[in-house]
Amino acid sequence: MKTLTNNLLRLIEIASILGLNDNDVKNAKDYLMHNEFGLCYDTIITQIYEYDIEIDNEFYQLIIKIGNALNLPPENHSFMKELIRDENNIPKSVKVD
Repeated sequence: MKTLTNNLLRLIEIASILGLNDNDVKNAKDYLMHNEFGLCYDTIITQIYEYDIEIDNEFYQLIIKIGNALNLPPENHSFMKELIRDENNIPKSVKVD
């Protein structure tokens, strides 16, 4: 359980760095604080997808790892593969504080 929590915290932190808005980050943290691991995970990946935020392969692998830990089928996260940026192109701008 501790590993899952740590992986979800890492997912939230990276999502914030990638540009996910503060409200969605806060919602995910609230779900995690109340041990709603599935809702936390779903909030992050759904909102990243909805906002079309580019991710890298490392982030995608973390998504897969957490999905497996939650016993979710691959179709629950495979759509995120569309967002993996091409390492030969300059990525879209990200949020700057």
